[in-house]
Amino acid sequence: MFELSVIKAAEKEIMKLPAGLKAEMLTGLETLRKYGAFLKEPVVRDLHHDGLKELKIRSYEGCARGVFFFYRGNHIIIVHVFQKKTQKTPKQVLELAHERMKEVIRRLK
Repeated sequence: MFELSVIKAAEKEIMKLPAGLKAEMLTGLETLRKYGAFLKEPVVRDLHHDGLKELKIRSYEGCARGVFFFYRGNHIIIVHVFQKKTQKTPKQVLELAHERMKEVIRRLK
């Protein structure tokens, strides 16, 4: 079993998702907490950006992503959640997630 934390900014982003996507995101986060590093494509994808990964969520309302990283083995930290509107993950989304990851790591040291 993995430990899962969601930073406050990401909690707010989850709450802004449409109801169906929000429900699927919460289910996906529970699956991530249970199986963590054992989840692979098509559920989890490596973003090739300093250890960031994305949890891929779909519902009748579209697609959403939860960006996270592993901290010290079994601790999963969700740093950004967004509704996907384009095929490719936007650069500014990756930059924001990376900045949040750096801030979380700085605070945990």
